Amino acid sequence: MSDDELPPGEPATPSDGPGGAGPSHADRIEAAFLGALAGERAAQAPAAAGDLLEVADSIASVGAFDAEDLRNRGLTGSSQAGAAGLLLRAVPYGLLSPLDRPRVRRDAYRVATLAGADEGTAIAAIAAALLAADLTRFDPATAAVRVRQSLLEDAPFALLERLHPDAAALIPVPAAADDPAGAAGPVHPAAQDDDPGAALQIALTAVWDAERIETAIQSAALTGRRAAASLAGVFA
Repeated sequence: MSDDELPPGEPATPSDGPGGAGPSHADRIEAAFLGALAGERAAQAPAAAGDLLEVADSIASVGAFDAEDLRNRGLTGSSQAGAAGLLLRAVPYGLLSPLDRPRVRRDAYRVATLAGADEGTAIAAIAAALLAADLTRFDPATAAVRVRQSLLEDAPFALLERLHPDAAALIPVPAAADDPAGAAGPVHPAAQDDDPGAALQIALTAVWDAERIETAIQSAALTGRRAAASLAGVFA
């Protein structure tokens, strides 16, 4: 099966066809960028949304992955949101070239390793970019199947397992003693996210059955993992 074929028995969503009534690709890209910013607001701390927008601007300016341009933009160092924040830097390559799967894989890997990501984080970055690409055309269940198939020979089993929804991943952090209802959001909104696989699963689970973008973002933000909140905004 090629990367752009549907898994057996998986219909395309109504907006996939040329005559579909769903939002245009440009609308989906804009919604993803706005979703990342909304996730960052919900996380109440830098959640790598700025990195995502900076990479997207680099692509728009140069037309492709350009290590020197990214270096000039300060995107060769670690993310404020921890290792999982590097996944947000890979997302624009999926959003802007969703049908060129080899290019998405190559550029997502390069942007992550440019920042010093280890192999596991770089593969997770590829997964995030492929999910972002496929979610412009498919529902979360179909997108997850496609990404698992794409990475079957490259990703460790643990990461492939992260590409399944898991309700346990959305367990909120405990509310503060003076805020028992949790109205103020996560107890440690500034916490970094050093587990890219967990961030990926949280974001995927948050959008799996969510009927509203705000619901998906809030579900991810309440886990206390800020990169996951931005990712959920992108995927929603």
